[in-house]
Amino acid sequence: MNFIKFIVLALVLLFVLINTLFLFRKNESFFNLRDVIKDHLGLFCNSKSQYVIFYISPLFFAVGLSMIYEAGETFYTNLSVIVSVLLSMLLAILSILTGKDYSSIEDDNQRKNIKRVTQETITAIVFDSMLCIFLLLYGLVMIVIDRVTFDAEVVKRIFAGIAYYSFAVMLLNLLLIVKRMSRIIEFDFGVQKESKK
Repeated sequence: MNFIKFIVLALVLLFVLINTLFLFRKNESFFNLRDVIKDHLGLFCNSKSQYVIFYISPLFFAVGLSMIYEAGETFYTNLSVIVSVLLSMLLAILSILTGKDYSSIEDDNQRKNIKRVTQETITAIVFDSMLCIFLLLYGLVMIVIDRVTFDAEVVKRIFAGIAYYSFAVMLLNLLLIVKRMSRIIEFDFGVQKESKK
């Protein structure tokens, strides 16, 4: 039985390795995760402190939480449900944003600004969707791996820390998306008021 578990773990690791190599290639034409991450990190180029808020503070949260709570099958099952709901919400927002047309806006500066905000929101949604898919796959693997006994408790805590970190980053980016969506909605309301005058 241990031999079968070893083969299953080896296949999972092979899956991760192959996908990592091909999805992070520099000039991948189909789907390039490198560009998704680069574009997302570019959102904060004018405010370096946001890197700390969005990527370093979740690391402290994840390390602290993994020290006091060892995630098990129940955690990963609940995480998968939450992430699935968030992913469907993100994709619904993305479908709304793709239907936006700002060509009727006469003010060139306003049109340029709202297009920039919309593009930044789409970039954040794609990044968050990528994290959701990662967490869904990760949770599935962790549910299976949870049944495999580890000699070192540290390994389970490291795996849990990865899930905590990814989830915290995803939630913080969700706040960014909500903020940008509110700006888009406010702009749309302003345009509607002006068109009624």
